[in-house]
Amino acid sequence: MKEEAPDYFKDTRNRLKQHVNKRILLLRLQATEKVSKIASALITVIVVVVIGLFLLIFLSIAAGCWLGEMMGSFAAGFGIVALFYIVIFLFVIFFLRKLMQNFFINRFIDLLHKKD
Repeated sequence: MKEEAPDYFKDTRNRLKQHVNKRILLLRLQATEKVSKIASALITVIVVVVIGLFLLIFLSIAAGCWLGEMMGSFAAGFGIVALFYIVIFLFVIFFLRKLMQNFFINRFIDLLHKKD
């Protein structure tokens, strides 16, 4: 019986070490999965935003030129487009800022805690 006691504790210690190592590996894999999902979502958003910005720039130039031809002055056409963007900017700042912050915070939290 004296021989079994050291083996029992040694075996239990080895099993505990294996369990801890497997648990650490599981946590690493879960963290890697979360980081990769967040990174892929971030890259997707960046690509969509860049494409959207290019689209917005070219549409703004086209609208400025078109309004400039209609009004007989390119400065007036581009001024109207700029005024339009100033109005949108002020609307977002004064009325939608908190709503947008909450939306993006909730999306980020959802990405962190989503279980697939």
